[in-house]
Amino acid sequence: MNVHNLMEELVYSGVNDLFDAARENKSEWLVCDCAQCRLDTICYVLNRVPPRYIKSARGLAHTQNDDAFDRPQLLADINRIALEGMKQVLSSRRPHTQAGSELPVGPVFNVPTLVGRILDGQTFEPVRGLSVKLLLNGALAESINSSWENPCVINEHTPGTFTFWPKPIAATAEGEKRVFSFEIAVDREGYDPIRYFFELGVASESVIRTAYTSEHSYILPDLHFFRLDDADSPTGD
Repeated sequence: MNVHNLMEELVYSGVNDLFDAARENKSEWLVCDCAQCRLDTICYVLNRVPPRYIKSARGLAHTQNDDAFDRPQLLADINRIALEGMKQVLSSRRPHTQAGSELPVGPVFNVPTLVGRILDGQTFEPVRGLSVKLLLNGALAESINSSWENPCVINEHTPGTFTFWPKPIAATAEGEKRVFSFEIAVDREGYDPIRYFFELGVASESVIRTAYTSEHSYILPDLHFFRLDDADSPTGD
């Protein structure tokens, strides 16, 4: 069964139209017009408007009825939130990364998204302001695209949580099995470094996964970050 959120198309079109108009008008506040900022703005809007789902042709036809919802008002609301989102994203945009190399062609090992948390070893509170690296075979792992940063920075909006999505790795044939060795590395002055090693067994597939799904995620155990004086003292004093 396929379910579609109509708001995604409306928001996608609305946000891109606003970016295009601001670029054509040479608006002073438009400091960036890249795909990453556009996608960040689209996510900002979608998280603030109610979804409208359909699952059939009848549902689509129903939305074309003027009585289904106030379309002009809906579009006005989307534009208002989109403009707010654009200025918010552009005023506090995260560091941009260079687009990675093209994805491999043919059978690939689709490495799952990786999700983990880092807690203060003394208080067990989520840490903030921390840079986390994902290494593959001792080198910085390449991400599937520029929106999945590596290193990943844990900030005020994502306390304790880090996420990665490694780039698919070329395979020789579908169904091939391989074990990949990863490492989570965290360093901060005055703290005991984190070096967490783990392995993932992955079977190659004929297609590349480019859409996030929770079923294709690997949850890491909580990691704890200790001050050097806490790590050296059993009592943390």
